[in-house]
Amino acid sequence: MTGLGRAPILLFHPGKQHSPQTALALQRLGRLKTYATSIFYDRDRFPYWLDRIPGHLGRRLHAEFSRFAHPEIDPALVKTWGMAEWLERIALRLGAIHLSYQLDRLGNRLFAKGLVEEISSDQEFALWGYNGSSVEAFRIAKTANRVCILDRTIGDYRYFNEVMAQQQELYPRYFERDERFVPEDRIEIDDQEYSMADHIVVGSDYCKNTIVKYSGIEGVENKISVLPYCVNNHDFISRADGQRSTPQGPIKFIFVGRITPRKGIHILLEAFSKLPPGAATLTLLGKMLIPTDAFAPYADRVEHIPSVAPAMVAEVMARHHVLVLPSFFEGSAITLLEALSCGLGIIQSPQAGNGANQDTGMVLKQNTVEELYDALLYAVDNRDLVGRWMSAAISDEDRYCFEGYQSRVSKFIDKIE
Repeated sequence: MTGLGRAPILLFHPGKQHSPQTALALQRLGRLKTYATSIFYDRDRFPYWLDRIPGHLGRRLHAEFSRFAHPEIDPALVKTWGMAEWLERIALRLGAIHLSYQLDRLGNRLFAKGLVEEISSDQEFALWGYNGSSVEAFRIAKTANRVCILDRTIGDYRYFNEVMAQQQELYPRYFERDERFVPEDRIEIDDQEYSMADHIVVGSDYCKNTIVKYSGIEGVENKISVLPYCVNNHDFISRADGQRSTPQGPIKFIFVGRITPRKGIHILLEAFSKLPPGAATLTLLGKMLIPTDAFAPYADRVEHIPSVAPAMVAEVMARHHVLVLPSFFEGSAITLLEALSCGLGIIQSPQAGNGANQDTGMVLKQNTVEELYDALLYAVDNRDLVGRWMSAAISDEDRYCFEGYQSRVSKFIDKIE
């Protein structure tokens, strides 16, 4: 069975990504049976009520828990279980990067097993799962003749291995071991998910193209629908009626995301360092995941903010003029949409996904240090153009607002009924 009919949908994700927005869209459309996840902020449940502790500890806990706050989602439709997500986040905060990746993979497997009883029930519903955590759930679902929708949030990892091998050869000092390649057993899981899914949704044409080119799964292209993302409507409120003025003083660039070679941090640091001192600033907002020695030569010219609460990201972004994301591998970076909603121009790679167009910024072609330097310098020398990018970005609401995403989800469901 590949047609959805009017069946409700069990949406499951052991982490977060854009799953809360999908859950909310399905809820508003009257199609959400359950949103199954590991962490969901509910102040009436342990451990979340601990953020009521007075003083610094309570404030710290609230800042951490609020990362998983989605007040518009009905808690009665949410089921949570599994500690691996918490353990993964703790490991990442402590700098145990390899352990965090191992916990992520373990948590994905355990989380799927937690769905067994519900999937095996005689209730009528479909499954909407995410890459890396859907194999076991889909396998059981197939015995119950359930429709399986795979939400693939990243490109095919065979492409990742190819492009990261090239970058490692050129810039080896920026690479930690977990950024070098994805093992074959993980890729085999991806192929199983592709095969068992009745439908696959991805965030961009780029992501779709990597799957079609590299997966080798027969008929996979016919399963894929492109479903562009939106911003988190809880943390990024529409500013479509706002205005951004032409920049005065240095152009303020910002990079948001994990600071890794995958996201092109190495070419950004090298390109930015070539700009004349005082012409521009660069802020890096995200977890530092490159060796300390590799970052050290740039530390005096770059501001690094390791982490802020999600509600504060928009405020930090809005203090800047241009988001720079020369990523080598994405599904479609939601950071690009967040930048548009905050009125930033964008300089990005084509692999980064849906973001800049001719009115709101620049899309690089080759994604090299030299090309990125030229783009940064062009922005520095053409601040009136940057001002136009910013005004066009904040007005481009249809591309980043939640209502647009809900409409796209509705059309996708209609298509597969």
